[in-house]
Amino acid sequence: MLNLQSIRTAAMQKAPYNWALIKNLLPRAATSELAANFPHEEFQLSQGDGYAYFWGKILAPSSDIPLMLKSSDDRWRKRLAQGRLTNDLGHLSQIWQQLIEELWTDSYRAALAEMSGVELRECIMDIGFRRYQLGQLHHPHTDEPNKVLTHLLFFNQKWPVHWGGCLRILKNSHPESAFQDILPLSDSSVVIVRSDNSWHTVTPLSSPPSQYRLALRVAFFQLDI
Repeated sequence: MLNLQSIRTAAMQKAPYNWALIKNLLPRAATSELAANFPHEEFQLSQGDGYAYFWGKILAPSSDIPLMLKSSDDRWRKRLAQGRLTNDLGHLSQIWQQLIEELWTDSYRAALAEMSGVELRECIMDIGFRRYQLGQLHHPHTDEPNKVLTHLLFFNQKWPVHWGGCLRILKNSHPESAFQDILPLSDSSVVIVRSDNSWHTVTPLSSPPSQYRLALRVAFFQLDI
């Protein structure tokens, strides 16, 4: 399902930091089915100063979970105890199971590493569902220091500009310092290489209450054990 060549041939941008826009990673028919079967059960609200969104179960390869539990970051241990971290895909539809299994492959990881220039073989990976709705947003941030690379996949079939909810690549920490806005459309995904200046934000949603911004976050973390 994954068009790994679209990753390998994507241009890594150097301004304002290292990031890339990947087009047509998935066939349109597949994105339509993925959007229709996007999970919504057991989502939790994550909310704080300047951010709000819903997140679902966090998925990780069976080989990575033992490493997560040895990490000094106890969030993985807590989520495993709560049933929020799992390598079991049984709660997902067949097409979602297929996509996650492809994202867990060495070939996907190698394609990202080749395109980004970031060594990912020794990183641990987790995958999380993200759902934003009317009024929600995510403030400017650079991600936690042990995260080396993030791949954001979008699943909306239509998304007018006036609905907000763009992933905004920022020049600095100010939300108005837009370098580029990316609509959360299913033909697009974005790779961000984490650095001290990798500022990005999700602009506030003004979409109708029935319309959700649907995304999948694939994150690679350095081992600290």
